[in-house]
Amino acid sequence: MKIYKLFVKTICNNFLVFLLIMPIQMTAQDTQPKKIIYETNMCLSVDDVGGLAMIHAFQNRGEAELLAVCLNEVHPSGAAAIDVINTWYGRGDILVGVYRDLFPDPDTSAFLDALTQFPHDLDNKSALSTLDVYRNVLPKQPDSSVTIISVGFMNNLGLLLENEPDLVAKKVKELVIMGGHQGDNHNLGLHNTVSAARNVLENWPSPLVFHHLGHDVMTGLGLKETPAENPVREAYYKALGSKFSDHPSWDMITVLYGVRGVSNYFTKNSTGKGSIPSGYEWELKTRNDSFLEALLPPESYAEIIEELILEAPKK
Repeated sequence: MKIYKLFVKTICNNFLVFLLIMPIQMTAQDTQPKKIIYETNMCLSVDDVGGLAMIHAFQNRGEAELLAVCLNEVHPSGAAAIDVINTWYGRGDILVGVYRDLFPDPDTSAFLDALTQFPHDLDNKSALSTLDVYRNVLPKQPDSSVTIISVGFMNNLGLLLENEPDLVAKKVKELVIMGGHQGDNHNLGLHNTVSAARNVLENWPSPLVFHHLGHDVMTGLGLKETPAENPVREAYYKALGSKFSDHPSWDMITVLYGVRGVSNYFTKNSTGKGSIPSGYEWELKTRNDSFLEALLPPESYAEIIEELILEAPKK
């Protein structure tokens, strides 16, 4: 009897995940792909890699179009590593921008150098600056069509807003931020980026969506079963101490919302204030900013994300 009950419970859980995923994929076929620019500090944590892999999987399915990837760290292998991943998915022509200003105490990386051994044709010297990438990409997009998914620091976005505020106002529909809307001193301030963060929080013209979910959504172990030529597999292997293991999915949750929206996955809360440690505060409802709240258990998010990061390049 106990075995039978366990079997029924397992079937029901799997069917629930199927029901949660199915409507989203059906709906995506009837809409235009989400236009995405990925702002990443791909360096210390490997979930940035997982997030980029997800965007490519979404593009394979017709749900997203990756316009550019902008690095807001300064690691010398960063641009090459991003180009490696784009090349693996058959999209090595996607623009990659790098931050070229002062960046104190940059993070180290356990995996970026290793990725440069995979096929690519871009490095930090040949990559455009992030500002040039935005100036190249945004004018070509329809008005209010671009979603920026930010899973790193605010230095690139602050620079963009300072130099091209009208372009941001005209072309960007939504800015999705991996970071807490109250008291975040990491993504909204580390490496002397607090002034850039304040500029974005105070002056960004489109709604901001924050979240700090994903610490208990463990993904990545399944990459062990993918080909050795897969740079996403190699990144996780190197980042996790030359072994295959699961890792929290902060940035992948950001991408999941950034592409599919609230769907069956989240609710958005616009009550209260946002704040950063420097003392700046604002009312979320003034700009229709919000923060995400989870609707699913961690295991359900993990199953959705794992399927996406394991998806092979489109032939």
